[in-house]
Amino acid sequence: MARYPDTLIDLIRDRVDLLDLIGRRVQLKKQGSAWLGLCPFHNEKTPSFSVRPDKGFKCFGCGEGGDAFGFVMKTKGVGFYEAVEELAALTGIPLPRETHEDPEALRRAEQRSKLLETLAAAREFYRAALQAPGGAAARRYLTERGLRPEIVQREGLGYAPPGWSGLLDHLGGGEAAIELLEAAGLVTRKGPGERPYDRFRDRVLFPIHDIKGRCVGFGGRLMVAGEPKYLNSPETELFQKGKLLYGLDQARAPIAKAGAVIVVEGYMDRLALVEHGIESVVATLGTAMTADHLRLLWGHTRRVVFCFDGDAAGGKAAWRALELYFDGLEADHHASFLFLPNGEDPDEVVRREGTAGFNRRIESAIAPVDFLIRKLGDGLNAADPEGRAAVLHRARPLVSRVKDPLLRELYLETLSQRLHIPLSFSQAGEHAEAARRRVAAPVSALSSRGRNPPSSAPRGITAQRDHEQALLALALRHPRLVREREEALSRLTLENAQLGLLLAELIEWSHAFEESPKAWPMEWFSTPGMARLAQRILVAEEFSLERIDEEFDGCLISVHVRALRRERDTLMRRIELDGDPDDGLTSRCRALKLEERRVLEQKVLGAR
Repeated sequence: MARYPDTLIDLIRDRVDLLDLIGRRVQLKKQGSAWLGLCPFHNEKTPSFSVRPDKGFKCFGCGEGGDAFGFVMKTKGVGFYEAVEELAALTGIPLPRETHEDPEALRRAEQRSKLLETLAAAREFYRAALQAPGGAAARRYLTERGLRPEIVQREGLGYAPPGWSGLLDHLGGGEAAIELLEAAGLVTRKGPGERPYDRFRDRVLFPIHDIKGRCVGFGGRLMVAGEPKYLNSPETELFQKGKLLYGLDQARAPIAKAGAVIVVEGYMDRLALVEHGIESVVATLGTAMTADHLRLLWGHTRRVVFCFDGDAAGGKAAWRALELYFDGLEADHHASFLFLPNGEDPDEVVRREGTAGFNRRIESAIAPVDFLIRKLGDGLNAADPEGRAAVLHRARPLVSRVKDPLLRELYLETLSQRLHIPLSFSQAGEHAEAARRRVAAPVSALSSRGRNPPSSAPRGITAQRDHEQALLALALRHPRLVREREEALSRLTLENAQLGLLLAELIEWSHAFEESPKAWPMEWFSTPGMARLAQRILVAEEFSLERIDEEFDGCLISVHVRALRRERDTLMRRIELDGDPDDGLTSRCRALKLEERRVLEQKVLGAR
């Protein structure tokens, strides 16, 4: 792996025009000392994406932030060195050739390069075979499935001839070549020492690409009855079904434009939607959704629509996706579930109903809570109190996985409303109520703080206190603080994403008044939910302080320090798992430690 000195990285960073780079993707408008726009990483109506040419970018809605390298990495799904190379080309800075490589790393890189070359050559062989006279049946099959030649060509579809050694003969050339074909999953053997033969025979082939658009495997479909109907490449160094999504490389730009991604189960399902102009769609590779799939999707959007076939297998796949969705769920991650008529798939539905009809179905997709109630209510009478209570009790273990405490509370609240059950309802007895509090843990923290006996320790520095919430309470109660400390607040990364959204709105509105108002007008908040959150915070943080500015600055520093520590802990975990071949992560950790020390010293000096 290439290594570049810090001085070169700093030079590239200094040369990049951050406003120009981000302005190609985001429409920015000058506001105060920053430039604001709609975040490219999640769907929003109110701008919360802030750019400061000398600082970097930060979204107060989804929490994404960083410098020019981070922006390229996040928008294009590439690694750090690819981002360095792209920005170096953009700024005209030449990159040195690497002369000192780890021998094992170099060997693995060369092997991966050879595998990619082999797979690319195989893709071209299959594409040519589809257009050859022997591919007439395959071309006719694709036409009957409603795919135009333009889509077939753009997607690189191919055909594996029926013989046992078509690809082998075309790419063979000795044992070394056969070993590469085996390692790429293109040929196989019945047993050790047996003769190799082509894995794919007499099948339409769908090339599967990684996020960079490089072919890493294939999916093959029979055109007549037989088993297996679909055959994928085996697991290889390049091809892992649980970490790849069909079409993601093609769908990145449409996903960014639509602000959402549609997930389907099959290759033809995706291609049928693409054929009808619905391009923000990806497909799993004949396997259930995995945590890696979901992480991959969250890296490109904040809204996912799961579209499953209307059969038992589709229902099972949807439930698996719901479980993954709830695991560690944070604010501003949205999912909905579209269930098609029984026995039908997206391919059939979109061909019958057209683009407009399918889009209407997408718009009617149900929320996770409704799917949860539907699934857990199987076999129960939801009209009976016993049935409604049973659904709520069944749902709690899943809701408890939600990471964000406020979001967890809101899910429980929504469930209670849908089931017509009071939020305080649970089984009789203290143990059940304690269990409810553990699952809901939401803003019980919010509603109890103002009533606790005052501590003898200064409130600004107690470890138990929620400094983020206290900071927002002071900002809501004293709007002048937001205007006076706008730059410091804009640099913050809040752990609680909902509070981050609220803070972004306060920063934005601080410019709407010629002078700071005495209180924030509740009707100005973007949603009723945001207004309720503000009111909850104000109720929870009822206290009188004589030194408002000192208290606010103490909270500000505490939140900043916690954010620095979170980032440093994340980097340390990455170093432990993957190592740090170029010392870039280690250097960043040291810089964060120094910044933390500087901030804490500032806090100590302020206390004097």
